[in-house]
Amino acid sequence: MTRWLFSSLLLGLLSPFITPNNVAISAETEQIAYNMGRPCNTCLHLVPSGMTNQQKNPIYLLRVYHQGQLLYTFETVSGRYFTQNRNRNQAGTEAPLPDGNYRISSHTVPGTLAEVGERFLPVYPQFSTGRSALGIHYDPSYNKGNGEDGTAGCIGLSSRGHFSTLVTFIETYKPQLLVVDIQ
Repeated sequence: MTRWLFSSLLLGLLSPFITPNNVAISAETEQIAYNMGRPCNTCLHLVPSGMTNQQKNPIYLLRVYHQGQLLYTFETVSGRYFTQNRNRNQAGTEAPLPDGNYRISSHTVPGTLAEVGERFLPVYPQFSTGRSALGIHYDPSYNKGNGEDGTAGCIGLSSRGHFSTLVTFIETYKPQLLVVDIQ
């Protein structure tokens, strides 16, 4: 318990907008997050929220677990509202990433596109798919109404601060597993 509390406090101090189990999300989204089961001991789990943002993109919840405890829940997007029903295993569709297990890189790489932000955290499907170059990043256009809200299939966090907190968690605890369960 002491180790978990210290870890939570440490991560909470890194961003004043984040507290354990509640990451700047609505009460309705938070309740949905608490009602869903735990997929693993230390991992990330992407699930649907049943809601959309102001730009009509579905909001997915990225739940972060450490030692079986839910530490954070981040609002994210994947794809865009008009790509949600495209083939998620076919390259070039810009659909959300396919359901399944992914290995998480232990470090970020520089973002190569403006819509990816400065840093990109690669994830690697542990199953056969036509998709590649998938990852987690900050979506600089989240809810901005500039026609760029959403991603080409990656997981896009709603703020730079949330992404920084997630990267710090990954660099500290080195989770190996991302479970995508959005369909």
